[in-house]
Amino acid sequence: MKSAEGRGRTLDEAVDAALIELNESRRNVDVRILTETPEETIVEVSVIDQEAEGAEPSATSNGKAETARGLVEGLLKHMGVRALVSVRSGSDPITLDISGRDLGALIGWRGETLRALQAVTNVMVGKHLAEGERVIVDVERYRQRREHTVREIAMRAARQVKMTGDAITLDAMQPFERRAIHLALEGDPDVTSSSIGEEPERRVVVGPRKPAES
Repeated sequence: MKSAEGRGRTLDEAVDAALIELNESRRNVDVRILTETPEETIVEVSVIDQEAEGAEPSATSNGKAETARGLVEGLLKHMGVRALVSVRSGSDPITLDISGRDLGALIGWRGETLRALQAVTNVMVGKHLAEGERVIVDVERYRQRREHTVREIAMRAARQVKMTGDAITLDAMQPFERRAIHLALEGDPDVTSSSIGEEPERRVVVGPRKPAES
């Protein structure tokens, strides 16, 4: 797998530096944070092997994905946004990748605009989907990059909990971010994670794991 190391003052700068070296766009890569300090972030960016991402989806799945892609493409045109909408290969659930220039407004603060865009997309596509099925919308692999970031947040919180013995309540997060936190810490024998509060202010609490009673 082709990869490159990127360095920058922020995560975005580090990723962009690696992308320039690889001559790739963000939608075609995976990002792994190697180190992150207030002064510098170092990442490893790897080009995704499209053939190895998964089995070919069924014709029915292809039809639903193309319907969703067309609807989102039309929505973006109506909004005056010039972007490319593609179906992520081998993804389950159906995932639409939006790529282009200056798409920060589609993401919004902490992904709130992207969250709204995904909600609208699922309303539009709902009649074409089975019960419980949904479509994921991503902009320039933001969700993937954000998952890497919150996993790092989880690790830092776990280290602090182990040092102090006190629980830490993290900032409010979206469901996919909270899930990334729980997955990152589920194998740690010394800390636990749980969610509290109501949407959109639902938060993760990282605390010390209590020894089992004998």
